[in-house]
Amino acid sequence: MPETLAIFGAGPVLGLSVARRFGREGFRVALVARTAANLDRLVAELAADGIEAAGFTADVYDRDQIADAVAAIGRAYGRIDVAEFSPGGGDMGEGIQAALDVDVENTQLILDRFLLSAVALVRQVLPGMVERGEGAILFTAGQSGLHPTPFLGNVGMAQAALRNYVHTLNASLADKGVYVGAVNVGALIEGSVPHRAITSSAEPLGFEPEVIHPDVFADHFWDLYATRDRPEALVGAFGR
Repeated sequence: MPETLAIFGAGPVLGLSVARRFGREGFRVALVARTAANLDRLVAELAADGIEAAGFTADVYDRDQIADAVAAIGRAYGRIDVAEFSPGGGDMGEGIQAALDVDVENTQLILDRFLLSAVALVRQVLPGMVERGEGAILFTAGQSGLHPTPFLGNVGMAQAALRNYVHTLNASLADKGVYVGAVNVGALIEGSVPHRAITSSAEPLGFEPEVIHPDVFADHFWDLYATRDRPEALVGAFGR
């Protein structure tokens, strides 16, 4: 029976690249996203590549919907061998606040979406992995968790907390057969919503952003999973 990769927050750029990378290694793919139309397109593209995939509609920011999606994937595929959490940041512009504008409300918004949703997913998939003595949980994270960035004030706070969580989970599960790791995005992902927004804007950034193809990030996800020799990788150095 092929192993199952479940991507929570699957999109047509990074999510599709990660699905293809694992699909080339024989994984079938469960795609979780908010809209059925998006999922249908992704499933069709993967099918054209000879990769078995299925879509599961859920909002990955909603804890109950995360639980429902995990249960549905379990019914369809038996279990999740690798869970990858990619909370979308492309439509979060008004939620992201610079350090001097951080307040309780906008911090709670970002924590709910980028940290607490991650915790909710872990609580759903981890028990089964520990019981089986195998599995992996991967996260798409941001460079602001490693390198504080003033214009990403509340996001950096959430990313730093997520990084701490990844490292402590990785250490705590080292003798249980379960791997936890994160790829930190340190550049614009080519074709992503932020990349398209910046390249179409008339407002100068003041610097030339680094742009990296999503397949490069996907390769790093696979490398972390396959080698399990470190808890994270930083790809690019956006803003530095």
